[in-house]
Amino acid sequence: MDVREIPLSVLRGAIGFVPQEPFLFSDSIAENIAFGMTGDAVPRARIEEAGRIARLDKDIADFPKGYDTVVGERGITLSGGQKQRTAIARAVVLNPRILILDDALSAVDTYTEEEILHRLGDVMRQRTSIIVSHRISTVRHADHILVLDQGRIVERGRHDELVELNGVYAELHRKQLLEEELAAS
Repeated sequence: MDVREIPLSVLRGAIGFVPQEPFLFSDSIAENIAFGMTGDAVPRARIEEAGRIARLDKDIADFPKGYDTVVGERGITLSGGQKQRTAIARAVVLNPRILILDDALSAVDTYTEEEILHRLGDVMRQRTSIIVSHRISTVRHADHILVLDQGRIVERGRHDELVELNGVYAELHRKQLLEEELAAS
């Protein structure tokens, strides 16, 4: 269906978008997660489940008021990774038909990234998911990977196919593996 034929409110309601640099409001973490939900109040269990999927739950336990902790203007009291995870929870709580993650895991370490992607697995299986990332580890399990260079698609396929091609993707993969090995030693 041509996207221009879909009413804008329906289209917006169908998309959960997480930007690389999310905007948070000077409000509680729970209200930031529930932002965008219309109608009745969002059940606390739904907010907490979205926080668990985004791996925000471990941080919440350390906050003085848990999900009721106020984060300050633009989420000033949170780290970059906590902001991104709050935005991921915000998108997940909407239960959108389309989930777009635009380099939304760039501020978390690779271990946390892997945990979040694992927890997002069930969420992503049930909808169309588009993941934009510079990290191979973020996209390696995708059904279809498009490799962009200078704004053009230069390769496409699954992880193993792209590594075998020995092109742009394979070079990036080797470079990132080397960086991980150097960081580990």
